[in-house]
Amino acid sequence: MLIAMGVDGNNQILPLAFVIVENESYDSWNWFLYYIKSHVVKEREGICLIFDRHLGILKVVNEHGSPWLEPRGFHRYCLRHFINNFNDKFRNSELKALAYRAGSQNQWLERHPLDRWTLAHDDGRRYGLLTTNLSEIFNSVLKGARFLPITACVQLTFYRLVHYFEVRRPLGSSAQANGDAYTPQVVVKQVALMSKASAHSLRSFNREKGIFKLITQRGKNVQVVNLDKKTCTCEYCSTWASKFSPLPHEAYWPQSQSRQLLPNLELLRNKKGRHRSTRLRNGMDIKEGKNGYLCGICRQSGHNRKKCPSKPR
Repeated sequence: MLIAMGVDGNNQILPLAFVIVENESYDSWNWFLYYIKSHVVKEREGICLIFDRHLGILKVVNEHGSPWLEPRGFHRYCLRHFINNFNDKFRNSELKALAYRAGSQNQWLERHPLDRWTLAHDDGRRYGLLTTNLSEIFNSVLKGARFLPITACVQLTFYRLVHYFEVRRPLGSSAQANGDAYTPQVVVKQVALMSKASAHSLRSFNREKGIFKLITQRGKNVQVVNLDKKTCTCEYCSTWASKFSPLPHEAYWPQSQSRQLLPNLELLRNKKGRHRSTRLRNGMDIKEGKNGYLCGICRQSGHNRKKCPSKPR
């Protein structure tokens, strides 16, 4: 299952599109991203695609005429996947930590354009999003869908998505009813910034045009601030306004006008039992700060209960 995710105005995970494909390849990603552009992004330009540098996606987004090339669109690397690949090459946890903080200058990193993986050179295209954790997190919402028959997988995805929207739809409505002009996450940031700014001194130069002189308390830095009239265009309430209809029995489904899809007989399996997964596990499958499995007796890594030195004889 390929998933496209976004965030709403409150920095909450927003599911955009799903598709079930035979495998991850250039053809499947090309097909999926084409329909993302046609039915989700549509005519809107400047959308930023953050991905794990899968070779199929890299080929699609870098092709001549791709809608993900500047200035029509932008593509950036997931920093966690990028640094995990870095660690696979150099096998150094200290360098990995430094690279993630963009503190290390290494030739391997320098070969990749800075605007693709660093926030400092991104020009704001990412909106502060460094990783594809959105998709990884939403996988937990769809837990149990893997290895189900396709129809059951689609139904489970649909009903979990309905619940996801039903829970989040009232949040924007209640905030609007309370007269809140901004999303809860923005309000929290505003309160923190206002508390920090309370120690600064401000001198007005042109209040009509919003021109002020700001002096910080600690560094005594002088900043010139020009406030233009701003309006929120995130349409937070509209994001979750979509309604869903129950799925009718398949006997009532309209006849499809598309061409008939035929099964690929080369993929036919004759063996019994569950199909063996070919998914490659990487650093994204390991929780940060965890060193694999821990012994059930002493809670230390490197062995199990059977071989535990603290096991009673």
